[in-house]
Amino acid sequence: MTWLTRDWQRPAPTPRQLRVDLLLGVALAVLSVASLAVFRSAAGIAEPEHGNESYLWFAAAGALLGLRRRFPLVVLLLESATFIVIGERFTDLAIVFTIQMTLFAALYAAWAWSRRPRALYATTVVVLVGMFSYLAWSFTRPDALPPAGDVTFLLPRDVAVIVYSLAINVIYFFGAIAWGQAAWMSARRRALLEAQFERERGRQLVERRQAVQAERVRIARDLHDVVAHHVSGMGIQATGARRVLDRDPARAADALETIEAASRQAVAQMHQLVGLLRETDEDSSREPQPGLCDLLTLADSSGSPRVEVEIVGDRRDVDATISLNLYRVAQEAVTNARRHARAKRVLVTLRYLEDFVEVEVVDDGVGANDATQAAADHGGFGLTGIRERAAMLGGQLEIGNRPHGGYRVRVRAPRETT
Repeated sequence: MTWLTRDWQRPAPTPRQLRVDLLLGVALAVLSVASLAVFRSAAGIAEPEHGNESYLWFAAAGALLGLRRRFPLVVLLLESATFIVIGERFTDLAIVFTIQMTLFAALYAAWAWSRRPRALYATTVVVLVGMFSYLAWSFTRPDALPPAGDVTFLLPRDVAVIVYSLAINVIYFFGAIAWGQAAWMSARRRALLEAQFERERGRQLVERRQAVQAERVRIARDLHDVVAHHVSGMGIQATGARRVLDRDPARAADALETIEAASRQAVAQMHQLVGLLRETDEDSSREPQPGLCDLLTLADSSGSPRVEVEIVGDRRDVDATISLNLYRVAQEAVTNARRHARAKRVLVTLRYLEDFVEVEVVDDGVGANDATQAAADHGGFGLTGIRERAAMLGGQLEIGNRPHGGYRVRVRAPRETT
């Protein structure tokens, strides 16, 4: 009987579901009344039995379903009683399709939404015993069975009617129970999956916080080991320059040049360390940071799109910080072209100029509109990050659609930090 095990309590319906149910109850009440009127017209019943009372009972049966998720067991008992009252007070109206389906829906809702297993089992037993007892009692009426004929096939006519009615009702009631239990089990599976997802997300958040804390410790160590070394060296050189400034200006000038070079190195390394905060998990290793010399690794002649790398001009020395940031610009531009441009070819061009270095990425894709630009900025580094890198380098930036189709990202920056 594990299929009937109810070891989970389904959450109560939401306020939105309750509002929808109330509207549905009104609609079902109207539908039940309309179906009764159509049935009477089809059956040729001009004068309704007991006046218009039957319409009130049918309307009540439909309206009760508006409470089926909030009070499932109460609705089941009331629908069962309404069905019996209609069958007793109004001849032949119990066979109307809508009254049959309201009882079916009530039994289904009880098994789909009840949050009290013992009360559900007890209520179901009461309903089944009551309904089958009412069915058996209805067979005792004088006009319940058709008159016996002279022809007998597999079973006598009255026996066949009883067997047929019992089979239909067994399928009817136990089908509603099975369907409701299946809906309850489906909701249980969804809830368990959602709970598992929330636990996994919580675990990932904890791991992410731990990774961030570890990265902070690593960057703090690097700042102490690298930047503090340069700063302390500049302090020593500055002290020496101050002492010999009056009597030996040449030595003081040498010390100041050393301070200038150390300050540039310190700034460059600080940029690198801060840049680590902008990288993805894939780039957060302790390996050396890439630069312009690694642009050729972006080439992919067999991919889609095809990525080509071209170098123009004689190779020149480029500051490490600038080299790293221009490489990241090219890398992100190629990534965006792959994801959003639907391009066939992407060309990455590195140009060495007299005092500048330039990286340009162009594609032959569909260009960009507001939607694709938002997609390119979603996650990763994005166009916003490219703009920030260009501004940090003091460079010139060009981003946008090409006149004859495709997209261009171009950044020109000085070869040395100032």
